[in-house]
Amino acid sequence: MSATNVPAVALVGTAGFGRRHLEQLLAWHGHGLIRLAALVDLTFADEARQLVAASDVEPRWDHSLEAVLETEQVDVAVVATPPISHFALAETVLRSGSALYLEKPPVPLLQQLDALRAIDAGRRAEVGFQHARATIEALEPVLAEGAIGTVDRITAHGCLSRPDSYYTRSAWAGSWFADGRAVLDGVLFNPLAHVVHTALTLARLVDADWAPAYVEAELYAVHDITGDDTAALRVRSPGGPDVIAVGTTAADVVQEPAITVHGSRGQVTVRHRDAAGIVQIDGRRSGLAPRRAPAEPLLAAVKDLDGSPDPLIDLDAVRSFVAVANAAVELVGAPIRIPATHYQVHAGSDVVRRLAGSSGLVRRVIDTGILFAELGAGWARKAGSLDVRGYVGLSHPELADSSAPGRLVRPVDREAT
Repeated sequence: MSATNVPAVALVGTAGFGRRHLEQLLAWHGHGLIRLAALVDLTFADEARQLVAASDVEPRWDHSLEAVLETEQVDVAVVATPPISHFALAETVLRSGSALYLEKPPVPLLQQLDALRAIDAGRRAEVGFQHARATIEALEPVLAEGAIGTVDRITAHGCLSRPDSYYTRSAWAGSWFADGRAVLDGVLFNPLAHVVHTALTLARLVDADWAPAYVEAELYAVHDITGDDTAALRVRSPGGPDVIAVGTTAADVVQEPAITVHGSRGQVTVRHRDAAGIVQIDGRRSGLAPRRAPAEPLLAAVKDLDGSPDPLIDLDAVRSFVAVANAAVELVGAPIRIPATHYQVHAGSDVVRRLAGSSGLVRRVIDTGILFAELGAGWARKAGSLDVRGYVGLSHPELADSSAPGRLVRPVDREAT
């Protein structure tokens, strides 16, 4: 602990989600809960400088995390940089002996996650899947009373609309690989990562022996990107429920990210944003009220440095998420482009692409547990299956060394027929 008896925090990454963390850390500094010791970034936007200038905080500004850790007392580092940089930064933090709060998605490669898990840092390390606990706590009473019967399927889903500028905002956006390193920026593994991780975590809570055994995946692209923006996958275990994940960023009708748990007597759907839900049992519907915002995971992470991490979001808890992301990319090899005849392009202040019928198709996946091709989508191609029992990480022809970041994947022009 720093000399002031409050944790000294370094924020790595001040743009995007890092800006939200900066606002929160400045407020906590003002209340004496933490000391914002340092800000680290390659470049600092005027907005970040203005936020700090409007406070009474005088952090160190630096372009090097290593330099900060070598010369400053840092109790915890909050890493909110692009996912492509997460592994190197997280490894540096853990080896320094500082606690770690790593924004989602954690790291692209399972090999990288396992390397982080192997470091005995002795301090708290968590990933920013901060809504997982609220969603699961909303579901637990319904599941505990057995109201929906035996759980046979858990579905993570969401229909989002992202303009072309979302994918041109950085070199890595919408890419599986960029600058020779793995990114795996797909719809289920970044914008819908929260609900996918929550669904996988919930499966383990429903059945303690649940573990991914087989992954089936269909990954497609509407936008002009080298990764995917429309996807469906199914994860099967020898016991317990199937986990389905389905979504798009080219929705014709936007539907909020949510989790649906399917049972033998009914189902319950909980919204990611506020854990509000709908229970359907034997044809009858009832509501679950929105829940109060849960205790801020970031505050717990920066205040209780040596405490036990939240088991829903620690490095062990996110292994299934990273493994499934790796397996899906390995299985598919490259995303399939959806022909332009299947979507509309709307040009205004920004270009928006809408995949015709996508929201209805996602609804059918939720209701049936069947993936796009099995449902007869004209642009879809039947998924294969990858055995992930004993899986150790992504193997891909574009990765020269499966334990290290890979080379750039070239654009894929193959289309579904």
